[in-house]
Amino acid sequence: MRTERRTIDNVILINPLICGLQNVIEREQESVIADLVTPAHKIVQKLFKLDNRRIDLCNLNVLYGFIERALGDKFGLFRSCVFGGVAGDSDDYKIALSAIELAGYTVERINTEFEYLFKLIKRKPKRAVKSAGFTVNYKAVASN
Repeated sequence: MRTERRTIDNVILINPLICGLQNVIEREQESVIADLVTPAHKIVQKLFKLDNRRIDLCNLNVLYGFIERALGDKFGLFRSCVFGGVAGDSDDYKIALSAIELAGYTVERINTEFEYLFKLIKRKPKRAVKSAGFTVNYKAVASN
């Protein structure tokens, strides 16, 4: 379950970076096209690689959407917990995992295909929310 949680967190955390990464890819594609010195074969190979990276970003965005739709009203709080480094509710992770599987992915496939992007994420260590020495369930915090 730890790997599944980390993978789901990665999908949520990478989403804000997608637009910037797409802009970098576009600039790189333009520079490749503008470089007339490089043989055509190398240009085509590099453009294919850049296009594959764009497809990866689109697929991550779709996974994010599947998780968002599956969690519904709980998504905002879930996302906040992921970005805040707070351990979320295991039921929400199960729902997110089901959504990922519904999209046709497995945790292993996500980790393999998007590992190079997940390395860009600056993570906060997971921690429990504490109040007066007691661990607090994040759902209970949200209802207050």
